Amino acid sequence: MLKIRFLPLAMSISLLACAPNSIAEPVKLSNSGICHDQGSNWYSRTKNFDAFGSMEQCVSNGGRPYSGYRPTGANINISEGYDRKLFPHWLDIDSDCQDTRAEVLIYQSLKKVSYSGNRACYVSIGHWYDPYTNTTFTDDDDLDIDHIVPLKWAYDHGADKWDTEKRASLANDFENLLAVSSSANRSKGAKGPTQWLPSNQSYRCEYIAKFTGIVHKYGLTFTSSEQHTLNKMSNACSV
Repeated sequence: MLKIRFLPLAMSISLLACAPNSIAEPVKLSNSGICHDQGSNWYSRTKNFDAFGSMEQCVSNGGRPYSGYRPTGANINISEGYDRKLFPHWLDIDSDCQDTRAEVLIYQSLKKVSYSGNRACYVSIGHWYDPYTNTTFTDDDDLDIDHIVPLKWAYDHGADKWDTEKRASLANDFENLLAVSSSANRSKGAKGPTQWLPSNQSYRCEYIAKFTGIVHKYGLTFTSSEQHTLNKMSNACSV
């Protein structure tokens, strides 16, 4: 089924004013997470997609440009070099067969976990509270481990200049990891707090504080626009 995300009214009016005689074709975010504009060979063949007004909007919502895409003009700041493999993640740092994902599930479970198999390498059952949705879960298959500061967001805000060791540190830092519902994690994608906040409103201020703390811990930087918005959000939280 075709899914369309509508732009805010003010932005829609702005776009129409720039093109009075025609409406630009949308950038398509495919089910595989690839952003296609009309320069993509797959543009016309992509039938199931989320629509965005620009490549930059598509990428900021967790997509990645199609192979061969070359940013121009307003899209010049889109990062082409991000790859999740640049951030070594789910490492077994203490060589006990439990990788970072398993360690997080064990640490954050409110009850003793159960494992699949005899070696206790993989967690299967526990009791987890997801503050994003204010929901509890018992089956690890219903969970994703969210990077509070998404790896791609970090790459776009300074981590592109890091060495592999520092990237691995962020990717496996327990302070930056949270067991949450798969749907919440995928809704968030690579968005920062100015674009996405948990549906559980009572957790939003804590989420903003955690996100900001990790950004400062690793020396990442918000854009001036993001910082302006965050200042307003933080002030509202302190009232």
